Amino acid sequence: MTFLVEDDTSLFEGKPNSDLGGTTLLAGSNQQFAKGRALIRFNISALPDGALVTGVEVLLNVTRRPDPDQHGGPADSDFSLYRMFVSWGEGTGSQETGSVAIPNAATWNSRHHGSISWATPGGQIGTDFANNPSATTTVSDLGPYSWGSSTELVDDVKSWIADPSANYGFMLISQGESQLGTGRRFSSSEQPGGLISPPQLVVTYNLVPEPSVIGLLVLPACFALRRRR
Repeated sequence: MTFLVEDDTSLFEGKPNSDLGGTTLLAGSNQQFAKGRALIRFNISALPDGALVTGVEVLLNVTRRPDPDQHGGPADSDFSLYRMFVSWGEGTGSQETGSVAIPNAATWNSRHHGSISWATPGGQIGTDFANNPSATTTVSDLGPYSWGSSTELVDDVKSWIADPSANYGFMLISQGESQLGTGRRFSSSEQPGGLISPPQLVVTYNLVPEPSVIGLLVLPACFALRRRR
């Protein structure tokens, strides 16, 4: 089953109080060493009751990279997805590097602008998001990329099934964000034209039979054993 992203935005160190909720996603470091981190969340409530998750994959599309003719051009890096521990707001900022944040929108400084700050600007590992990544993929040129499936991604989705209120999605971080040129733009739910897919979560699962169904299967077997005696 495929789920399209429900909420997505970016945090941009270069404009720490700006909201990027209405534009493409930004992660990595630009050519002025300003960092970006992306936030994505999927609503998985449509998964059927009794779904036993066996595989999880996250799909993202790179739509832009640094200019090859400026400041050394683009640099490849590993991009990792970290499970979020805290809530955040999407916002509506639509300029390339965001606009002045509306109340509740996530910014580099705040996860809910005007009310709640991150533990540290940009989010703090181990507090705002997990210590270890759930999946990692090397990103280079434009085009589609896949994260998964991993035991960690499967466990993330299982935890959200068990407690939907704790589904705060993922933060996408470049492992080379301190390196010039690792910045990438990724498609978002606001991608213009609809020609490039927004972030997607692909979940494979098996259905566990309901107890009543198991009982119907067991009864004939018991009856057959009795007749043989």
